[in-house]
Amino acid sequence: MDETVYTALVSGAVALGVVVLSHYFGRKRDHEADWRKMKLEHYKEYVAALSGTVHHGHDVAVQRRYSDAVNCLNLVAPPKVLIALYAFLDETSVKNQNRTDLKYDSLLSSLMREMREDCHPKSPKDSAEFIFRTINVPPDIEVDCKG
Repeated sequence: MDETVYTALVSGAVALGVVVLSHYFGRKRDHEADWRKMKLEHYKEYVAALSGTVHHGHDVAVQRRYSDAVNCLNLVAPPKVLIALYAFLDETSVKNQNRTDLKYDSLLSSLMREMREDCHPKSPKDSAEFIFRTINVPPDIEVDCKG
């Protein structure tokens, strides 16, 4: 076989291989980005639903939204997030008579760190000393909003 033909065949095969690999890795990267985006949407819904329970914990619609958000996390969250979530749920359960603000903040912070690590392509590695908190609407503003 002529050396020129052989070189052309090898060059063509290498070029085809590069195109196939680029396409494969590009699709894989896009799929991972879409998956992270979907997880982030679920995590945002969970935090919004949690915020609703902080503001209006006894409202049935709020509790339903929170339950739905928690249940949806079972579809997308990895075990590390779910373990942190379940620990937080155990602490905030109405069955838990020994709830403390310190434990709540600690478990919420652990959950938030796990969610952030899961949806960031390059994990932020939040400090364990940093405490995430939820806030509530002050009572005087809550009355003004309803009045």
